[in-house]
Amino acid sequence: MSAAVTRELIEARLAREREALSDVIEDLRLRARLELDLRQRIRERPEAWLGGALALGLFLGMRR
Repeated sequence: MSAAVTRELIEARLAREREALSDVIEDLRLRARLELDLRQRIRERPEAWLGGALALGLFLGMRR
C-alpha cells in the first residue's frame, strides 16, 4: 500500500468515528435532558412534590 492510500483509509475511518461519536453524544444529551426534566418528574409524582412544597413552606414559615 502506498502512503496516499493509507492516509485516505485513515481519514475515512476518522470521519466515520467522528460521526459515530457525534451520534453517541447527541443521544447522551437527549437522555440527560429527559432525566433532568423537572416537569416530567412532577407529573410522575405530583403528591410527593406537593407534600414537599407544603413541608418546606411550613418549615420556612415557622422559623420566625
